[in-house]
Amino acid sequence: MFGCGAAAQVGAEARQRGFSRALIITDPNMVKAGLVDRIRASLVESQLTGEVFDGGVPEPSTAVVDAAVAAARQARPDFIIGLGGGSNMDVAKVAAAVYAHGGSAGDYFGENRFPAPGLPVFALPTTAGTGSEVTAVAIIEDPARRLKLAVASPYLKPRLAIVDPLLTLTCPPRVSAESGMDALVHAVEAYTVLDYDALDVPAGARPQFSGKQPITDALAERAIRLIGRHLRAAVYQPKNLAAREGMHLAALLAGMAFNSAGLGAVHALQYPVGALTHTSHGLGTGLLLPYVVGYLLPANPNAFARVAFWLGEDIAGMSAADAGALCVEAIQRLKCDVGLPMRLRDLGVREADLRPMAEQAATYQRLLRLSPRPLDIAALEGILRSAW
Repeated sequence: MFGCGAAAQVGAEARQRGFSRALIITDPNMVKAGLVDRIRASLVESQLTGEVFDGGVPEPSTAVVDAAVAAARQARPDFIIGLGGGSNMDVAKVAAAVYAHGGSAGDYFGENRFPAPGLPVFALPTTAGTGSEVTAVAIIEDPARRLKLAVASPYLKPRLAIVDPLLTLTCPPRVSAESGMDALVHAVEAYTVLDYDALDVPAGARPQFSGKQPITDALAERAIRLIGRHLRAAVYQPKNLAAREGMHLAALLAGMAFNSAGLGAVHALQYPVGALTHTSHGLGTGLLLPYVVGYLLPANPNAFARVAFWLGEDIAGMSAADAGALCVEAIQRLKCDVGLPMRLRDLGVREADLRPMAEQAATYQRLLRLSPRPLDIAALEGILRSAW
């Protein structure tokens, strides 16, 4: 469901599906902003109950997921509502599955580890960025390894995504900027990964991502156009509802695109960067995007030329290579305009950190296998050095 006011329907939608008891997984900021009360009011209006777990945090760890599972075992809900940014929705998705199948969050890192669906999840995003409301993946930190790792399974997909731009009006400018750049990364990577018929998939394998194809291309294009048009206004005019609506739609479309097509080197590199610097996912992906595009440009200059055009650049009369290079400039300009740092050293990364981070990024083959240009440790280190 998409549109202003859609969140008011959460109770009616749950009742129509035969649910009666919700656990709302959220964080203290959502409580303070009054958004939790709005969702509970909708539940009460439909004669449903809603308990609240407000232990969500940015960049959540397995401990947060396990605490949410413990809250679910106490409340015994028949569905879960994930309310907030991507972190809260990721916790809700994994907690719903762990609650149903037992164990703890750390048991399910990797692909296809859940044998069946968990509790149904309703996802209500309050930021325009992650697209987690429509994806089959969640990113959780493993404290033991000091890494952010993926839990990926088709059974993680929410039962219902309620995408209401009104829920983003309280989103702070910095979060709007970082999450908006993350949405751009999702769309650009989904549009520029390998084609679905170019992937070498072993017989019997069930990879999370299947490569780009015409439907994901259409979703990614619309998302990129919307972000180029609306992100600056969403950051600097937070009550601009047209900008908020445009960005919320962009994030949703980008999530739908990458959930099928896949992601690439930007995300593989962000995981070690985020673990080292304790910065947000969107900040890291947004910072890294132009440097990865610069590396990938020779593999498909026409694709990056189109991205430049969709971001509003005038590429008339330019060669594909020159127009593609303009894509790098356009992303850097947008990143600068919304206040993201330009270099890894601005985050406290040391030159000595670059090689270990490249080595760690090289382990994320579920992402790197989709790259249109080969990426070994040396290439990954070169991208990081450019960004540094």
